[in-house]
Amino acid sequence: MKKAIKKPLTIATATPVPTQAKAPVAAGKPVAKIEPRTRIITAAAPIVIEAKIDVGFGNHLFVRGQGAGLSWERGVQLENVDSSTWRLTVSAKEKLQFKFLLNDSQWAQGEDVVAVPGKKTEVTPLF
Repeated sequence: MKKAIKKPLTIATATPVPTQAKAPVAAGKPVAKIEPRTRIITAAAPIVIEAKIDVGFGNHLFVRGQGAGLSWERGVQLENVDSSTWRLTVSAKEKLQFKFLLNDSQWAQGEDVVAVPGKKTEVTPLF
């Protein structure tokens, strides 16, 4: 009977490979790093305008403005979601500027509000 010769077990180890590559070089000069592009919205996106205010029973909240079909001459009524939330959703390609009105006659205090496509704008107007 032949005796089996036991050889010692050897474990191979690998040299770690660096995970960061060196900056590319063209003709001895580093190549400029390319930054990611800013997302440009070309299609219309929803703009959600929400007002957090209790205007009292029988009163309604409106907006007047510029952009997304709004006008400074005639208001668009917001939907009453609950006792202190009013909402308007419009579709737009560009920002819009607006101001709240109580019953489409009393202007809210302060500056105009600006809203951008794809975002929700929440405001607590003062009258």
